[in-house]
Amino acid sequence: MNAPTQVGRSDRSRGSVRDLFEQGERLRADLRALGEAATHLTRGWQSLVRDRIERRPYATLAAAAGVGYVLGGGLPTTLLRVLVGVGGRIAVERFVAGIVDATDHRTT
Repeated sequence: MNAPTQVGRSDRSRGSVRDLFEQGERLRADLRALGEAATHLTRGWQSLVRDRIERRPYATLAAAAGVGYVLGGGLPTTLLRVLVGVGGRIAVERFVAGIVDATDHRTT
């Protein structure tokens, strides 16, 4: 009576081992694709930064120092919120002004 149960368990364990192996292969392929995408992204950022450094080295250095300072916790949170808020308002104002100017030039 135990023989069919043992056979059923053996078949299931083979199936689960096969499923586990297939999942491992899919995981390996996904990780390989992720690595390739990360490499592509890194190369893109490297070329962008290299281009910026060649064109405007001091501005790039200042931006990197500023980002490092902020990420390092150099600015108090309240001051950072105010600066981001003001910067966002200025950016939106310039964006809207650009749209209005473009629309005015098209209508005239």
